[in-house]
Amino acid sequence: MSIYDPTIPNPSESPKDSAPEIQSNFEAYAAIFSRTVGGVVYNHIAFNDSHQGKHAVVMFENQTADPGVTLDQTILYNKDASSAASTEPQLFAQIPQFLPTDVDTNTAPNIGMQLTYQQVNTAGPQYQSFLVGGYLIYFGTQAFLAGNTTVTLSPTPTEILNVQISFAQPVVTQPDKFTISLILPLTLSYMVIAKA
Repeated sequence: MSIYDPTIPNPSESPKDSAPEIQSNFEAYAAIFSRTVGGVVYNHIAFNDSHQGKHAVVMFENQTADPGVTLDQTILYNKDASSAASTEPQLFAQIPQFLPTDVDTNTAPNIGMQLTYQQVNTAGPQYQSFLVGGYLIYFGTQAFLAGNTTVTLSPTPTEILNVQISFAQPVVTQPDKFTISLILPLTLSYMVIAKA
């Protein structure tokens, strides 16, 4: 396999003098713009594909802290994020600041915003969706018995911030549980916002 040489052609010489090196550079494009060559995974789709040149893979090295962007830069990066379930690398974004508006003239600091979460249940009967900033929204429908019924959230959040249920006033009993009390059995829908 050829290796691409960015110094070819040499501007001080005739292109015909660099012809073999130029041909090697063109041969190297097959490796540069491909998914896999010789067992090595590359970041681009090959030229003979309808999506040629587009990114097929983007690899991020795990960061230990937010990069601290300045000026008009925005960055995507990954770093470890902890939840009650585990600590794993997650995707983050960082922008310099939120611009002030007529209503709010304050600017917000450029803290990293978590964009992914390691576990989201889409099989039900309890569903989750991840919200930017390390939050989870849980929702579902459940048959509640008369008296006290406790709902345990999974994956386990670190803190319940808000619980909404029709016809009942929920009581948060632990970081991953809420309890409601009913006089009659009812099937109710609920929504919970929690910190991952």
